[in-house]
Amino acid sequence: MQLKSRGCNLLVTGAVSESVTARATQRLLGSPVEDRKRLVTLTEAPTRGVDARLPIGVSADDADVRVVERRRADRSTAERAGHDVSDGDTELRRLERDISRAIDSFDDGSGFAPSELRLSVDSLGTLSETYETPQVCGFLRRVCDVVEDRKGMGHYHLSLPDDSPRVDQFEHVFDARIELRQREPYGPEQRWHVPGYGTTGWIQI
Repeated sequence: MQLKSRGCNLLVTGAVSESVTARATQRLLGSPVEDRKRLVTLTEAPTRGVDARLPIGVSADDADVRVVERRRADRSTAERAGHDVSDGDTELRRLERDISRAIDSFDDGSGFAPSELRLSVDSLGTLSETYETPQVCGFLRRVCDVVEDRKGMGHYHLSLPDDSPRVDQFEHVFDARIELRQREPYGPEQRWHVPGYGTTGWIQI
């Protein structure tokens, strides 16, 4: 797939359960038998939830795994509601810097093979509820550029229906969308929306 060979960033949508999100993340972070550098970025979920997102046989303690958590300013809910716009820029810049440093820590000087670097960001829902849309879009563009420069694959969860207005706000930043759903008795399924190609059929994850 051309997206994998040149580097890409994918928006993952769908109002699905946490278990479906975790299963999709496992798949997108790459097979455990392949040489991958995996970076999981959590914007809200506790660190203890990382292993459920990693492929079977891969642990957060592995040398080729990094975990980044969003560091929030210590302020009350009332203060948070009235925070200055510049505070959001500062916090997002800090998260961007933490992601970039984690990626740099993987590089031994030889660079990355196509799709060797895998980034997961969970979730954009938290960021979009905390910061202004232009701030989040700016953050995403910068992180996406870092991933593509390394020929990596980034995926960013937004657990909302694919036709949600909030999806429209962010989809232009990404190369393609992956829509998730779960229906019984078939289990989790996905389909891809790729500009210039169209929409694939539903396939099981």
